[in-house]
Amino acid sequence: MKTNNTSRTTSVITTLSAIGLSIMLPFSSAYAETKIRFAHHISTDSEQHLAAERFRDLAAKYSDGDIKVEIYPSGQMGGQREIIESVELGVLEMGYGESGLYANYVPEFGLLTLPYLYRDVDHWENVVTGDIGLGLINKLVDTSGVRPLNWILAGYRDTYLAKRKIETPDNFRNLKIRVPESPVFVGTFSALSAQPTPVPMPEVYTALQTGVVDAMEGTPEVGYTFRIFEVAESLSKTRHILFDGSFAINDAFYNRLSDKNREAVTRAAKEAAQMQRSEWAEREQAWFDKLAEEGITINEVDAAPFQDALAQFRQRFATNIGSTDLLESIEQQGL
Repeated sequence: MKTNNTSRTTSVITTLSAIGLSIMLPFSSAYAETKIRFAHHISTDSEQHLAAERFRDLAAKYSDGDIKVEIYPSGQMGGQREIIESVELGVLEMGYGESGLYANYVPEFGLLTLPYLYRDVDHWENVVTGDIGLGLINKLVDTSGVRPLNWILAGYRDTYLAKRKIETPDNFRNLKIRVPESPVFVGTFSALSAQPTPVPMPEVYTALQTGVVDAMEGTPEVGYTFRIFEVAESLSKTRHILFDGSFAINDAFYNRLSDKNREAVTRAAKEAAQMQRSEWAEREQAWFDKLAEEGITINEVDAAPFQDALAQFRQRFATNIGSTDLLESIEQQGL
């Protein structure tokens, strides 16, 4: 079922006004090319933007110039939720999404972001690019008309602290930590007896500086680009959640493309993601190196006690959405 409520319609109208364009048909006899507007909420220094640029170039190459992708970065078309809602309704052709957002349409997507779910990156990749990931994508298409075309490795999330470091699960007790406003994130840190505190990302620097929160969590890229190293003493590599992303296209638009252009878009999206995933480890280490150069203390963390401490939360989350069998399948993938 496509979801169309008043708040969603209002946000999409706002986004459409910002775009200043009508919904465009994918091709017309008056135009020699098919334009695809691709929006994301992240900076132009990000992994996601680099992959989007590669997608743009590959789509043009594989379509012999028929496809022209216009990238709108840094929230120009709204926040991530607004962007995906615009893709759902066809206001935008494409946008950057992730499993936590898709869980609003298909709750089982929430399983993919559970803490300490994956043994390693290969385990994650086998899950999302295999039958499990394909099944979830098909459900999302049926439910919302939003079709993810690939899987981006957004990376592991770690913990930045203003005045101490994390070594054991007990170190999270009563810690005020900034988290995204997501049931998985709030539930994860509540289960560790922390005080999860949603704060908009642009306000996190000041929140850490003034003591509104004691800590935040995120990737090394986020910690560097938002200059969190200036207000945090330590970065503890808790690696608590391995986060994904994807390039999502409006399914009706996708199906109106010519066979040639549909194949070009599909191939370009998958190859751009494959390149991003193959280079991710090297770039992640580069972000850690930059943080260390700025003087933040980085410590390794034994994940096993944290995984044990959050086992009940993972099971409870799966039970609440009626997906314990799917959780087990994810856990057993590749064994």
